[in-house]
Amino acid sequence: MKNKDKNVVMVVLDTHRFDRIGAYGYKRPTTPNLDSFASESLFFEQAIAPGQWTIPSHASLFSGEMPAVHRTLQADDVLPREFQTLADRLSHSGIKTTGFCNNPLVGVLQNGFKRGFDQFYNYSGVVPSTPQKVQGGIWQPFRSLWSKYTQLLRRLSYPIQNAFASPNEFFLAALRPLFVPMWTRAGNFKGMNARSIKDAANFVAQIEKQNQGGNFVFLNLMETHMPYAPPDAFVQKFVPYFHETPEAQHFIRDFNRKAMQWLIPLPEPFSELESKTLSDMYDAEVAYQDHLLAQLIESLDSDFHRDKTLVVFLADHGEMLGEHGFMGHGFGVYEELIRVPLFMRYPNLAGRQVVDQRVSITQLFYSIMDYFGFDTLSMPYAEEVDVRCRSLLQMTSRECCGPRHVISEAYAPENALSIMRNHLPGLIDQYRAEATQRAVYEDTEKMLEIEGYSKVLYDLVGDPLEEDPYQNEAKIKKLSQILDTYLEVSETHRAGSQKKKISLKDDIIQQRLRDLGYIE
Repeated sequence: MKNKDKNVVMVVLDTHRFDRIGAYGYKRPTTPNLDSFASESLFFEQAIAPGQWTIPSHASLFSGEMPAVHRTLQADDVLPREFQTLADRLSHSGIKTTGFCNNPLVGVLQNGFKRGFDQFYNYSGVVPSTPQKVQGGIWQPFRSLWSKYTQLLRRLSYPIQNAFASPNEFFLAALRPLFVPMWTRAGNFKGMNARSIKDAANFVAQIEKQNQGGNFVFLNLMETHMPYAPPDAFVQKFVPYFHETPEAQHFIRDFNRKAMQWLIPLPEPFSELESKTLSDMYDAEVAYQDHLLAQLIESLDSDFHRDKTLVVFLADHGEMLGEHGFMGHGFGVYEELIRVPLFMRYPNLAGRQVVDQRVSITQLFYSIMDYFGFDTLSMPYAEEVDVRCRSLLQMTSRECCGPRHVISEAYAPENALSIMRNHLPGLIDQYRAEATQRAVYEDTEKMLEIEGYSKVLYDLVGDPLEEDPYQNEAKIKKLSQILDTYLEVSETHRAGSQKKKISLKDDIIQQRLRDLGYIE
């Protein structure tokens, strides 16, 4: 049964690398506020994103399904209605669902991600929708008229903005350096992170003031996403050479205008100065966002929220900063991209507890349902799924029966492939860019598959930077069978979503689920 006395606040730190957070061992003081929060949380050392970028990862986060099942893989895909979203399930159960979002791929595109939110504030796009500031001296009819006017503008602008999601002439034209500053600034590409954090902090404070339960609050932040332009105080602290080094200034100015570079593999490696400048500017953005988060964390630090609220911090994916020849988050399943921060605080948690078992952030769907008191859920392919069995909240009290082998998938973004076909076709073969890449983990080993081309292993303890791939025929055969089983089960679940429900009691399905570790 649902528990309306409880609240959940889920904060997605979009594009945030795990290895730039102090709690994960980073030596630079980029995240004092997150570190403090993590010090009293259930802390996951090895959380893996199901996909390498926003669309598949958020679709999994909201549906509880892996990318191979929901198949929401491209910017112009829509999450099928058969996969009822987390917000939709909660809203239908009487939980108030509120979103504060800075990512246009989540807040602007009409892809089904907003389904189920009673209120969704979108801080990105040409005409953002934000909480109205009620001023005592403003005439009520004027406020109503202004609200209707902005709603009309959004209805007119959203179809135009959605047109840029497909790999078409509009998208390619927008990447020209002349136009990039227009849509990144006037179009609020990175949203309004400071405003959204303030609004979210005020919202959770209001929940406390009214002694409310039964709230689900989602906040997506984009400060660590490209382009990089943090306040000067953070540049001076983390990029101290920047203002005295014209080469560094020119590189960042040029990089911020050439959006094409954000999306495709590198034609040439960065120079030592370019690599350092880019990495340090990323740190400055991380530190600025952490600074902004102090207000929200303070609002959540009250006795009320400690007693009633599950608070989750995570990233939907990381970011490549030149490693392995990649920039951004369009390609690959390397650790910099798919290993993400994840920690959560909930009532009666006895101090910081560390989970070193590898988990998927897809499990958060079930963890939040578990926290609100749901025992089972009906899915498109099954009448009942055991929620607690897949919940991360159960990992400290019972053996978790989630997947034993965590998997991540990288389906090539069509927008990025379109850029390469038009401008740098040689990169497609060089980086096997059109091929789907997958990672499957077992203990300290990871198999990286480039579908149709290669399978290699990495020892993540001895080779954490994945620089020395090796072959082990027996291990590759075993992990390949795990991937084959995963894809077979995914296809069955996908077919179930389009046709009729199937019984999990079927002997073949039972064996496949047992192979993946979903059941004992």
